[in-house]
Amino acid sequence: MSASRRCIRRVPVAGRVGADKVDCTALITNMENERMPTLLLYKEIKALNRDEHKLLKLKAGGDSYFASETHLVPLAGLEFFQAARSYPIVFVGEGDSVSPIALLGLEQGDNSYVQDDGQWHANAYVPAFIRRYPFVLAQGEDDGFTVCIDAGYSGWNETQGQALFKDDGSNSDYLNEMIQFMQGFTAEMQRTRDFVETLKTLDLLVARTLKLTHISGESFVLRDFMAVDEERFLKLDDDQVLRLNRKGYLGWVYAHLMSLGNANQLFERYLVAHQQAAATH
Repeated sequence: MSASRRCIRRVPVAGRVGADKVDCTALITNMENERMPTLLLYKEIKALNRDEHKLLKLKAGGDSYFASETHLVPLAGLEFFQAARSYPIVFVGEGDSVSPIALLGLEQGDNSYVQDDGQWHANAYVPAFIRRYPFVLAQGEDDGFTVCIDAGYSGWNETQGQALFKDDGSNSDYLNEMIQFMQGFTAEMQRTRDFVETLKTLDLLVARTLKLTHISGESFVLRDFMAVDEERFLKLDDDQVLRLNRKGYLGWVYAHLMSLGNANQLFERYLVAHQQAAATH
C-alpha cells in the first residue's frame, strides 16, 4: 500500500534499554482504536526486542488460520477499489468510533474467506489488516513508533523462515519491508479517519438494514451497520462534490456503494458452509 512520503515516519524497533517494559497492548489500543477491535487477531503482543528476539524467524506457511474466526476487519479507504470486488464495505461504530470495515462473514466467529486448508479464498483481495499480521505498530506519547509482534503466533521459530535481524543486530531487509508496509497502512488509516469525518459532516452516513434472500428461500437480515445514503449523496452541490473529488474520496464512495452487492455473494458462502457442516454431522 502506498503512502505519501510526508506521512512516512522513522519507526524504531524496540531496543535494549527498557524495551521489555513497552506495553504494546495499551499503546495500540490508544493509538489505533482502529475504530475497531484492533487486537482481534492478536493474543500475546510484545515489543520486538533486538536481544530477546535476535534469532527469531517467521516461517512462511502462507495460511490464514489465525483469521478464521474474524468476521470483519478494518479497511483503509485506499483499499476500497480492490476490496469492493470481494466484500461488502460498510461502516460500523458510533460517534467518533465510526470506521469502514470489510465484512468477511455473516456471523461472529465465522470468516467465509478462509478455506478448510487455511488458505484465503483464491481471487479475493486480502485486506492489509490481515497481511500485516503478526506485526503491528504501537505509538508512544512522543509520537514515535514501536514494532510489536504477536508472540503467540505459531509461525515463530529460530530455524526456518524469514529472519528479523541480521547477524550484526540490524534490521533484516524483510523486517524493513514490513515496517514500511505498516507505516503506509497507518498513514492510510489516518487518512481514512478524515474520510469518515467528511462523510459525517456532509450527513451522508445512515443506519441501514439489508434483507438477503436466496433462491432456495433462505433469508438473512443484516443489521447494525451504516452506509452512504445515495439520495443524499446525489443532492450534494457542485462544490461539495468537487471537495470530495480533490481529496480522493469520491471514488471511495462509489466503491463502497458498489460493494454492497457483495452481500448476496457472502450469503451464498454462508449457506454453502452451513450445508457442508450439516452434511458432516
